Amino acid sequence: VLEDVIILIWGVDPYFAYQPMALLGSTEIVGMPFDTYSLTMVGLAVVVGIVLWLGLTRTKWGKLLLAVIYDRELAQTMGINVTVVFLVTFIIGAMLGALGGAYVAPTISVSPGVGVEVIVLAFAVVVIGGMGSIPGAMIGSLVVGLARAAAVHKFPEVELFVIYAIMAAVLAFRPEGLFAPAKARKI
Repeated sequence: VLEDVIILIWGVDPYFAYQPMALLGSTEIVGMPFDTYSLTMVGLAVVVGIVLWLGLTRTKWGKLLLAVIYDRELAQTMGINVTVVFLVTFIIGAMLGALGGAYVAPTISVSPGVGVEVIVLAFAVVVIGGMGSIPGAMIGSLVVGLARAAAVHKFPEVELFVIYAIMAAVLAFRPEGLFAPAKARKI
């Protein structure tokens, strides 16, 4: 439904965003040239990942969120306003999604169907890394990114298949993901 609304408002033609002039060009690291904009994307991802991890593990709000995630009813019984926690979490997630979308827009063309590819890749990252694990998401994204890069370089026609094969292997041997957090069992 939302995709149809997007098509109604903006049409089906792709839109292109341009990189900021200050980030054009390449930066040499260990004798190898890297796209400056891509390096800033990696830096931004690392900073956001660390801030999220610290926010979840070291702040009162993070502990409230984890309490609500693990046992909603018990958290509500203890006086935590579950609705507010979920609302604020959704707002933060939407802001992070907008930041990521705005930052990645210059590297791809923005069109109504672009969300499907991103969702598939995000799903692969979560399955490989483990649901609920920020370090797992970081490792999962590295695995997916490196696998895609290697596949595009060697066998471009099977690029997405490689990601699905890695996902299937992880699900076969560790269904909870490579870095899933330990869970308490209810007795």
